[in-house]
Amino acid sequence: MSQLGNLDSKNAMEIVDLLKMSNKKLSQTILIVTHDEKIALQTDRIITIKDGKIISDKSNN
Repeated sequence: MSQLGNLDSKNAMEIVDLLKMSNKKLSQTILIVTHDEKIALQTDRIITIKDGKIISDKSNN
């Protein structure tokens, strides 16, 4: 189940779509912190942190 904060999956995806639109139309940088892989996979870049250290930084295009 996709979660963005405490939203249900439908509303979480709507919020992600709005953030993606804002990123494209307004050239804004959006930072999303999530444990949800489905949401992470919709981003342009994934930085993975473990024990306070960056363990990977990958372009997701």
